[in-house]
Amino acid sequence: MLKHTATASTKLAFQSTCKRQFSTAPVVLAGRQGGMRRKAEKKFDVDFMPKFDFDDQTTIGHTLFDNIRQVREYLRKTEFELPKLNAFVKPFEAPSADKILKFKSHTYLGEGHPVERKVVMSVKVEDLNLTDSQKHKFLLLSGSRYNVNTEELIMSSERFPHRKQNKKFLIDTLNKLIAESKDTKETFADIPLDLPKAKKRLEFPKEWIKATQE
Repeated sequence: MLKHTATASTKLAFQSTCKRQFSTAPVVLAGRQGGMRRKAEKKFDVDFMPKFDFDDQTTIGHTLFDNIRQVREYLRKTEFELPKLNAFVKPFEAPSADKILKFKSHTYLGEGHPVERKVVMSVKVEDLNLTDSQKHKFLLLSGSRYNVNTEELIMSSERFPHRKQNKKFLIDTLNKLIAESKDTKETFADIPLDLPKAKKRLEFPKEWIKATQE
């Protein structure tokens, strides 16, 4: 009895497997009913091409016309739309002394680029008004981001998808560095500050300058 039951269950499993593998659904048989698709005979034969009656431009001619249309479109914008921007002109105002942060970013006109979200921030350490002990701790925390040649702290960020987010992240990081530098619980005074030597600016020797002939 058990052997007969096992054999029946095996047949049912085999039949279900065959049904899955050899499905008779219309979607499966749609590509089999028509057989192989017949190709058009002599599709690219010159004798079967329609006769050209010289009533249209060639491909090169249409390309030239498209370039001319594009140039004329920009010329029209220059003539009629650019003068409208004069209403939004603002005079240049130099940054005040309290604006010590400098931000740098790139913009690609006409196309997007992953570099557009990157922001580079620089600030003079002297403008942060830190004491000697605070500056010592600040430079230790800054590490290689401090440039000894320009005496600036330079940081960059591109971890966020938008430029404003990276800019805010840099400002928040700078505020955290300043707050940690002013924390008197641990001044790191026993840790020496190992900074690389600043590069000397090469100057042209004065004795090499030729005297002007009158």
